[in-house]
Amino acid sequence: MKRLLLIRHAKSSWKNLGLTDHDRPLNKRGERDVLTMSAHLAERKEQLDTLYSSTAVRALTYAQHISNATGLALVPERSFYTFDDDDLLHILRALPDSESGIALVGHNPAITNAVNRLGAESITNVPTAAIAALDCAIDRWAELDDGCAQLAYFDYPKMFR
Repeated sequence: MKRLLLIRHAKSSWKNLGLTDHDRPLNKRGERDVLTMSAHLAERKEQLDTLYSSTAVRALTYAQHISNATGLALVPERSFYTFDDDDLLHILRALPDSESGIALVGHNPAITNAVNRLGAESITNVPTAAIAALDCAIDRWAELDDGCAQLAYFDYPKMFR
């Protein structure tokens, strides 16, 4: 059994139109939501091995807050800057099997589509800063496939307002 947390980055700012998509920071709501959700995740006391993150500023900022709140080792990885669920699943399948629990901060629509594919769910949209925890009935990450998981919980910022 593997535990996979798929986390969508928090709300980003569009104030500076000169920035590339990769370099956009969090906006005020995003900054507030990362504090709320990082603290909530720490309260859950998840038994995770590693926290992976896209290198996009909005994702990495959120991941750094999670790492600080939980003590999880943070591994920024450019390949997680993807919006395609096929690409995302391909990367996840290559993770070390020694890790039985991982969290990933990434992007939509890849996050929503992966949650729906792996957990056979019908979530229309994983909102910004949301955390979807999946229990995957697999022994190796390479076995990740459609319908292999159960949604353990789905937490998002509006639940805590």
